[in-house]
Amino acid sequence: METYTPTNLRKNLFEILSQVSEENKSYEITLKQPSGPNKGVIMISKERYEQLEELDFLEKTGTLDMVLERMAKEKPDDFTDSDAY
Repeated sequence: METYTPTNLRKNLFEILSQVSEENKSYEITLKQPSGPNKGVIMISKERYEQLEELDFLEKTGTLDMVLERMAKEKPDDFTDSDAY
């Protein structure tokens, strides 16, 4: 992941926004702090954000654990449509 300062972000804003939205790239923007660790933000596409929100919802509701458990126990014929043959 590439890292930018706010100044460099401003210089390349349109290009970076295009890459984030069209190529699904992520960027880190650092924010200098007077003391303590360097803080910052991560720029991600709306599509990736929505995927992360959905994953977070599935984790919070316990649905993700249930799906993963079922996937671990699946058999080869679990998803075969017997009516199609």
